[in-house]
Amino acid sequence: MVLKGCWDTGQILAMVSDGGFIRTDDVVKVDKNGYFYVVDRTKDMIIVSGYKVYSRELDDIIYEYPGIDVTATVGIPDPEREESEMVVVFIQLKPEFKDKISEGDIINYLKDRVAKYAVPKQVYIVDKIPLTEIQKVDKKALRERLTAPQYK
Repeated sequence: MVLKGCWDTGQILAMVSDGGFIRTDDVVKVDKNGYFYVVDRTKDMIIVSGYKVYSRELDDIIYEYPGIDVTATVGIPDPEREESEMVVVFIQLKPEFKDKISEGDIINYLKDRVAKYAVPKQVYIVDKIPLTEIQKVDKKALRERLTAPQYK
């Protein structure tokens, strides 16, 4: 396959190859100079009452908070709104910050930095965020964890 260029299909990036377009499922932004920046994956984008919340952007903001080791933002179905999701954040603290940062601290921090609809409904401070075999945050495992009895 030879990459000939890229085609922006409404923030979903597709690459042009000899055989046609290949959908990459990357959500991108294009700057004024025409450069593409990947901001999230479509499977990780959260739809809250019709508004798009990019989990990666939220994670980047949370990483600016002192004491955060690993964070992961996911969307789960909102039981109060049909066809809407709610934002849920998992946080693994650096050892020296354990018991010094609360879920409420994170929510208050985000209230001043993101749109109201992007503020998480739930924040969980956990001992360990699961990683995939290639050491990426396993958001699928986190979504599944939310169906466990202790999270209901």
